[in-house]
Amino acid sequence: MAQPDHAAYRCTSFGHRSHGPIWGCQHCGLLFQWPLPDGSALLDAYGCVEDPIYVAEKDNRYLTFRRVVRSLGPAADRRLLDVGAYCGYFVDVARERGFAAEGLELSRWAVERARALGLTIHRATLEQHALVGPRYDVLTMWDVIEHFSDPRREVEHARALLCPGGRLFISTVDAGSLAAKLLGARWPWLMDMHLVYFDRRTITMLLEDAGFHVERIGTYTHTVSGGYLLRKIAASFAGLAPIASVLRRITPACLAVPVNLGDNMLVVARRRG
Repeated sequence: MAQPDHAAYRCTSFGHRSHGPIWGCQHCGLLFQWPLPDGSALLDAYGCVEDPIYVAEKDNRYLTFRRVVRSLGPAADRRLLDVGAYCGYFVDVARERGFAAEGLELSRWAVERARALGLTIHRATLEQHALVGPRYDVLTMWDVIEHFSDPRREVEHARALLCPGGRLFISTVDAGSLAAKLLGARWPWLMDMHLVYFDRRTITMLLEDAGFHVERIGTYTHTVSGGYLLRKIAASFAGLAPIASVLRRITPACLAVPVNLGDNMLVVARRRG
């Protein structure tokens, strides 16, 4: 099997609809890539990721995170761990909000930038941190769970890191959304870096089976720049690329655009026991 290309695992990857074979479970309907990349090679690829476009979008990432942090409720100095913290922008927002916030991240490049902000970021996997880490009141996984080759195992590690009654907040693409169903194989979020595709039913089944109670599921809004959005459209739909190119010339590159097509979900679950 070819070694994973670390560029395909950037948060801002433009590799839409480039992926291995995607299968569906006949029992539960879960969609997943198969064969999966080699586990150690995948960890190495994430460790090598560099993503300057993400840094260029910093202001809009902060807008996204300042909106979603409100869904976590009062901070009250609660301990929070952001899994897949990348450059630490959500950890920074949570800290501003009053949480005792830390992060987990694999990318050496991203960890360096997060620590430069004065943030506590652990370069470790969930499994490694669950062995030594303290317990938290809140865990967040923003656009992370679809990257796990074994999401059930990772959710169990997340549960081990949570205090009884602690809450897990997840955002992930929704394969059962209207947009996903209408676009089918043309849905842009079918990508190499996404190994598992949940819908509301399968994410609920996973979490409930792993010792959580799902309290609510809604949609998740990303804010991006106009220039970045048009680049995404061009990469996702080749037929629209000429139009997107024209619009990029007349659209302010820094224009902040909230994007919510209903195909990203926000899941809130509470640890049982």
